[in-house]
Amino acid sequence: MNPDTDNMGEDTEPQEPPDEEVLDISLDAEELAPVDEAAPAGDEGMLVIETDDLLDIPDEPVKPAAPTAYPAVDAVPEADKLRPSKKALVAPNVMSVVSMALAGAIGGFIAWLLSEPFTTDLPVGATPAPQTLVSILAEMGLFGACLGGMIGMALGSVDGINSRVWEKAGLGALLGLAIGGAGGFLGGVFGQLVYGGLGGGNQANLAVQVLVRGLGWAMVGLFVGLGQGVLMRARRRIVNGLLGGLIGGLAGGLLFDPISGLTQLVLMLFGGTAGGELSRLVAIVMLGLACGVAIGFVEQMRKEAWLRITGGALMGKEFIIYRSPTIIGSSPKCDITLAMDKQVAPQHASISEQGGRYLLSDMGTSGGTAVNGRPIRTHSLRSGDRITIGQTTLQYADRAIADSLSVS
Repeated sequence: MNPDTDNMGEDTEPQEPPDEEVLDISLDAEELAPVDEAAPAGDEGMLVIETDDLLDIPDEPVKPAAPTAYPAVDAVPEADKLRPSKKALVAPNVMSVVSMALAGAIGGFIAWLLSEPFTTDLPVGATPAPQTLVSILAEMGLFGACLGGMIGMALGSVDGINSRVWEKAGLGALLGLAIGGAGGFLGGVFGQLVYGGLGGGNQANLAVQVLVRGLGWAMVGLFVGLGQGVLMRARRRIVNGLLGGLIGGLAGGLLFDPISGLTQLVLMLFGGTAGGELSRLVAIVMLGLACGVAIGFVEQMRKEAWLRITGGALMGKEFIIYRSPTIIGSSPKCDITLAMDKQVAPQHASISEQGGRYLLSDMGTSGGTAVNGRPIRTHSLRSGDRITIGQTTLQYADRAIADSLSVS
């Protein structure tokens, strides 16, 4: 026990501090003034704090936030929403256009195979047998239905075949067959009515025949293109299909008779016969090819945002974003189907348009979605972003160019 602390309640005399050096910290203005280097020896034990010393005190470090499995939502910046943008001209995906052209040509070839047995060539100088208007219209309507149906069927199956999703390819083929066939029938009847009304039917009216056939096949192409948009149920693709089909059908119709005549001339020059089988084959195949090229080219020129596979199965395949939201997954019902990747969920991610930008969202999958190697829940996409879904890598691109980055 310390006797000095036994009676804490009693008054005690103040104790004198020990006689030793005193640590004196003074904050008076006079003490904060610069100290003369030649201070007296008796002040050696004094600690003096100058004003400059107070400025050097470091701030308390900020503790970093604990990492999370997913970063916070990367919303569209307000500046990006309000900043005007221009549209860049982009080079078309050649493989997409080629695949549509090839499908259109195949459709035309199938149409020729089906219609040629019912087509006969009259001998030179022979007069065709008289026919009623109804029979002529029915014949031309059936020929147009065959042509439009086969080309529409071939073009409608392209997306499913390229994605190796046979269910989607079959559905697209059926829709293309139905819509293209109906449009082909109307186009054949319409063309024949206009052609007859303009006095067609004799060799003197070749120019009229070419023009009217072009108008008739333009209607065929219009419905062929419509079938491509109906499958996607997207307004933009419907417009692309209608515009491309119209251009392709018109071009093919205008070229039909010149190509047929040129083919017969070449055959005659090389000692062949002047029969119409080969000339019709070339002309019909060219008609299908023209529809495919026009539809594919219009889609490429009018695309706003798209994904291209750069890693995994289907390397080089391009998917144009038409709908909001666009669903990505392994299910055939998805807008973008990655059925060959077993690590992709049936509905894995979605892309939605918001304020002129596209927002990628993971749909709560166990495997997750990553952008540029970073797992995300929601991410505002920028051109060049690399999206990883399962074992597939897709690169996002769009046509938007900010004014500050563009050359006027």
